[in-house]
Amino acid sequence: MSRLRKQPFSTEFAHCCRSHNTAMLMLDSRFSERLKSAHAEKRESRHTLLFRHLQFEPDRGRRLCGRWEFRLLTVPKDPIGDDRLSHVLNASERLASAASVDEVVAVLRDTVRATVGAEGVAVVIENEGRCSYVAEDAVSPLWQGQNFLIDHCISGWAMRHRKTVAIRDVRLDPRIPQDAYAPTFVRSLVMVPIGRPVPISVLGAYWSEVRDHDPETIKRLESLARLATIAIENARLTQARNRGAALGAAQNRILELAVQETALNVTLDAIVREVEALSMSGFLGSILLLNEDGNHLEHCAGPSLPYAYNEAVKSIAVEPSAVTAVADITNAPSWADFRDLAVGQGLHVCWSIPIRSAQATLLGAFVLYHHELREPLPADMEIIDFVAHTVGLIVHRTRADSAIRISESRLRLAVDHADVGFWDVDFVNNTLVWPSQTKAMFGISADVTVTLQDFYEGLHPEDREATITAFMAAADPERRALYEVDYRTIGREDGIVRWVAAKGRGVFDKAGLCLRMTGTAIEITARKAAEEKLRELNDTLEGRIAQAITEREEVQKALRQSQKMEAMGQLTGGVAHDFNNLLTPIVGTLDLLQRRGVGGEREQRLISGAMQSAERAKTLVQRLLAFARRQPLQTVPVDVARLVSDMGDLVASTTGPQIKVVVDAPQNLPAAIADQNQLEMALLNLSVNARDAMLQGGTMRISASTSLVGNGHRSKLPPGEYLCLSVVDTGIGMDAATLARAVEPFFSTKGVGKGTGLGLSMVHGLASQLNGALTIQSSPGFGTNVELWLPRSTTESTVALRIVEASEPRLTHGIALLVDDEELVRASTSYMLAELGYSVIEAASGEEAMQLMAHGEPFDLLVTDHLMPGISGTDLARVVQRSRPETAILLVSGYAEREGLDPDLPRLTKPFRKSELAASLSPLRGEFPNEDPEAKVVAP
Repeated sequence: MSRLRKQPFSTEFAHCCRSHNTAMLMLDSRFSERLKSAHAEKRESRHTLLFRHLQFEPDRGRRLCGRWEFRLLTVPKDPIGDDRLSHVLNASERLASAASVDEVVAVLRDTVRATVGAEGVAVVIENEGRCSYVAEDAVSPLWQGQNFLIDHCISGWAMRHRKTVAIRDVRLDPRIPQDAYAPTFVRSLVMVPIGRPVPISVLGAYWSEVRDHDPETIKRLESLARLATIAIENARLTQARNRGAALGAAQNRILELAVQETALNVTLDAIVREVEALSMSGFLGSILLLNEDGNHLEHCAGPSLPYAYNEAVKSIAVEPSAVTAVADITNAPSWADFRDLAVGQGLHVCWSIPIRSAQATLLGAFVLYHHELREPLPADMEIIDFVAHTVGLIVHRTRADSAIRISESRLRLAVDHADVGFWDVDFVNNTLVWPSQTKAMFGISADVTVTLQDFYEGLHPEDREATITAFMAAADPERRALYEVDYRTIGREDGIVRWVAAKGRGVFDKAGLCLRMTGTAIEITARKAAEEKLRELNDTLEGRIAQAITEREEVQKALRQSQKMEAMGQLTGGVAHDFNNLLTPIVGTLDLLQRRGVGGEREQRLISGAMQSAERAKTLVQRLLAFARRQPLQTVPVDVARLVSDMGDLVASTTGPQIKVVVDAPQNLPAAIADQNQLEMALLNLSVNARDAMLQGGTMRISASTSLVGNGHRSKLPPGEYLCLSVVDTGIGMDAATLARAVEPFFSTKGVGKGTGLGLSMVHGLASQLNGALTIQSSPGFGTNVELWLPRSTTESTVALRIVEASEPRLTHGIALLVDDEELVRASTSYMLAELGYSVIEAASGEEAMQLMAHGEPFDLLVTDHLMPGISGTDLARVVQRSRPETAILLVSGYAEREGLDPDLPRLTKPFRKSELAASLSPLRGEFPNEDPEAKVVAP
């Protein structure tokens, strides 16, 4: 044993860590071998030797070649059993080889209880101001996994005061938190701090009985604590060295990723994985970048985070100051919108480190998440700071490269779409560089090689000399002029003449020699054409202005004429309506006197003459209404060929032998959309005008044909197929002044006192109502051609229905309500209804009729005027239809505007005879009188 004590045993240390100035102790394995090979009778002294050795004093050691040597102190006798010695040796070897703090904790947990004979042992580590019970071995559970404030537990007291605590009875010591110890078996304990110079942990031994702790037990615990301190320092140094190597390797890999031409999201994803692999705290990483506007986040990488969470944080509005640390997501107000999502994914902590460019511009954040409430370790922050800086460089470079690519792409697009080309002449090597755009300006294919001779030959002969002169001036060292010229080219392959605008400058060396010339070329063919057209327009500007003024005057004249015609139409329409109201009692009375045979033969002749005058007045009013476009039309498909043939026979019988009437109407003509009665009257008016224009005789041609009307046609109708009815005469014709006023109302082409001046006006109004047109062609001495253009019908013509004027209408029985604001009209109509067998109730207004209805006045027939003050006839008819649907209704009006009359209401036009009234009422009673060859056409 003396030999062993004389020989120094060595303790093996790792190299000192320069950053921490610490060394970690490892027992030399040769020392353990010496203990094992010693004689059994000397084992007690060897045991004492070991524990005395563990109480080394650093100032007595010396460093030799990176190793520390200590000589043993005096070893007193201290009996120890074989089992305990075995545990000590095992603990020393395991602590010597421990590579991490967790391994050191495990060794203490597994060996201390057996070494000192305790019933329980625990290892406590200080963590952010709290004592965390990380490991235990006891006869019953103690506090493993629990945390206590460092100021409220005995282990914290031991660490704060850096002293071993030996308590005989825990119930009597005020430092003991009784609420924590009462549920346990512990009655006595020893707490030994681990770590130097500041303890970082505590080794605790516990007994179930009150006891005094012998010094050897305390020394053994302190020796193990010192050995654990060295082992922890050694493990941390090893971990630091390994982490440094891993960090360096990771940094190298990250830098390699930074220089690779890889998609940004792929690069960032790989970087996040590197950081997560290096994290000592188990943090999850994510990279969020601001968009280019700097107002919304864009998620770029987060491989370990849930997909739903990554998707949710996209496009979050953010301010630069929002890059912060949130230690507890559950209670953070800033996480109100995403708290449930984050906590639902198990994320409780969020730390974000700003990512900035080299110019300190905020680009985004590197975000760390954790499932527990904890802060990142300094080692984590070291790698994060490096990564955040590197990512800033990567993002800045990527965006700069992207901006350059976009700019270049836009430039190429602009050049391609703007027909801009460049040119480069190298005088040293005698070469010419043209891109495809420039070659196209000379009519040369893109794959053809060009020389300066191609440039000269491609110039237009008229522009060649001026262009070459300007080119040589730019290459002249003395002048160094700006080459700027417009010239024409003749395409070598296509022969097309183009205009080109070229601009450039020469590049000269120090001696003044022109080495090259470079510039741009733009095709300006379209611009030159526009300039030429502008010159032509300027040359003809005065003439075009005069033409525009003339056209404007014509349009204004036509507008005034249209307004004049509209005013005349309104005037004549109103006058015609009043005339109809005046004629109605006259015609009715004369009809009654004529049918009754009142007076003698002389009186009957007078009555007949008065009736003829009334009929002429009625016809005149109808013409006025036709001119005013207020004559009620019943448009149906009309057989124009048959109508022209019939009218031709009638006209031929009335014109006399001096006028030859020729009718040309093919039988296969399609039908026209028209009112047959009005069309017959219009054709008759045109025939009469033609007859009166041929006082010395001549030829009248009445024809009908189809014609396709196109744009610019004299009828000014929309393009389409129309039917044209024309009446041509060989009479005296009309001069321009007369022709211009031919369709004016009351303007007669026959001279003063020879016509009403409403014939052509009526035809013009009819044509307008039928969506057709009236055209007149005439000149003095060459006759007149009047054309009536009518729209073609898509259906066959309808045969006109002729209602017989019954000689003695059949009497009926019923009550008629007669409503008219004109007393004379009401009186004559009432008499006619009475003769037809009706009992008549009269009302002077719609309001009066409504009152009669309100009092329950019965009636079977309503005969009402249309235009009345207050309630109109149409409104009254609608009320009757709703309240008395079985009542027959007849609407009477001086004229009927389409927007005023409903098409489904039966109507009768003023003035009318008894027979016409009876004919209108017959369909309402479901009766039809017998046919008569002299019946009057009232409806097509």
